[in-house]
Amino acid sequence: MIRSFIERAKLGESVYICDVRDAFSSVDTAVGCIIETATGEINSWTIPLPKTADKQEEDFVRDYFYANIYNIISTYGGKHMTFYVDPGDDFIEHLCNTLDVVFQVGLSRADRFGYGKCLNVTDRVNAAFGHKPFHFVIKHGKSDVDIHNEGPQEDAISAFRNAVSSANNAVLIGLDIGGSDIKAVGSVDGHIVSLKEFDWDPSSMTRIEQIIDGITNVVEEICSELGESVKPDGIGVGFPDVVIDNKIVGGETLKTRSIRLASPDYETEFARLFELDDVLRGYCKPGGIVNMTNDGNLAAFTAAVELACSSRADETKAGVLAHTLGTEFGTGWIDENGDIPQIPLEIYNGIIDMGNFTAREFEPFDLRSMLNFNTGIPGTLQKYASQTGAYRLAVEYFKEDAEEIYNELCNMGFIEEKNGGIYVVLSPSDMRKPLLSYIMKLADEGQPQAEQVFKVIGKYLAATWRETEFLLRPKTKRRILYGRFVKSQRCLKLMQDGACEMIDIALEAGDDDLANTPLMQELKNNPDYTVAQFGQAIGAVHFAAKNRC
Repeated sequence: MIRSFIERAKLGESVYICDVRDAFSSVDTAVGCIIETATGEINSWTIPLPKTADKQEEDFVRDYFYANIYNIISTYGGKHMTFYVDPGDDFIEHLCNTLDVVFQVGLSRADRFGYGKCLNVTDRVNAAFGHKPFHFVIKHGKSDVDIHNEGPQEDAISAFRNAVSSANNAVLIGLDIGGSDIKAVGSVDGHIVSLKEFDWDPSSMTRIEQIIDGITNVVEEICSELGESVKPDGIGVGFPDVVIDNKIVGGETLKTRSIRLASPDYETEFARLFELDDVLRGYCKPGGIVNMTNDGNLAAFTAAVELACSSRADETKAGVLAHTLGTEFGTGWIDENGDIPQIPLEIYNGIIDMGNFTAREFEPFDLRSMLNFNTGIPGTLQKYASQTGAYRLAVEYFKEDAEEIYNELCNMGFIEEKNGGIYVVLSPSDMRKPLLSYIMKLADEGQPQAEQVFKVIGKYLAATWRETEFLLRPKTKRRILYGRFVKSQRCLKLMQDGACEMIDIALEAGDDDLANTPLMQELKNNPDYTVAQFGQAIGAVHFAAKNRC
């Protein structure tokens, strides 16, 4: 069983962690694992671990074990993680005893790499809640911890609808901040007065001040269009990083990579971003509200509000889980109470592929690589269900079976070969968005290799569905997709088809069909912009209004 996974990986095939876990579930050895989050929620998992026949198999099982732990911590953070090991199981106990070293518990944040990077985010969250740094605990025997997290059921549908009603009597700004652009909406008394898209590249910035100035410049421009001397009642923001209680506390994304490398004191530099909500509140009228969340959570909130104002409102009672497919891969979750769980939810960092050994040989920025930009870890969603995933697949398929199109990408200035690698062109013009648009255009026109790109991304989404089932256990079985990928009905259909080849899953686009609120209807009827483009910015307007109810 283990050997077959290894052989597939050597051939360059994907070996999904969910398939490995399912295959291992038949063994009679496992480790129990419990994590307590910074807000006191307790969750548990059982990770099956088979015995191995040789070092190669042992290495594979070890990587699988670390990947499970890494995915859990990336999703939940935590004050501590406790393992329950059967007495006498030396192999599993040895694996657990290596975790402090592998995850670099004793190292400073600046010195951590690979698996240890997830603890940087976790420790920043813990510090924000007044907790000590994360640590592992190993115990023998079975867990006797009583896990009970469910609180009283809230009327989530009314809360979502009230946010819409509140927006009808307020001046609001919504910001959907991404990795390559900022989409902004200005709304006055329930009507759109400004829609703007601003290109930016935070990953090239070397100081936090540049990020803050880029955002405030957008706010100032939208404010200038709201009306003379008019100040907003609130600003809603979706930001591409971990946001807990309105504070940006992540700091390990691609967007801040250049700042991490340039700053002699990154912790102090990044801490300036902690006050972004206060900076934005300065643009509001006295008593104005700034509501911030992760961009993935904003996508889920946007979908929940639109569903709550439709004939499908009862679907929100199971919660809403959404993904954004863009520069990277975002995940947002609104639980069945209508709340955003206060956890990192860095699913984009989650490992879904234990295979494809051949693509591990390239450095992270090479388009053929499946190594994470921030951690160097192979097989994470950042390189799968995202624009970099589309680039990687397109380069592979075009080079193999449509070389004339690969050469066309080079000749048109989308990609370039240099220093033995293949890279997207970033200067003098950033070609990331045009390259994705061109691949999507080819798929729309029926080009077989381009179509295959989006079918395979659908398979990645199916693997993601299964991993989020393991990690989050959401009651909803539907996934709503936002971002540039779903602007094309053809590309969406290809992704749906690819996903359904693996598992029966409902993938739905956050597009015109999910436009039910007055603001979203206005956007739907706009001749120049689409719901797929600006839907989350409209959601940010409603998010700004939610505490005004």
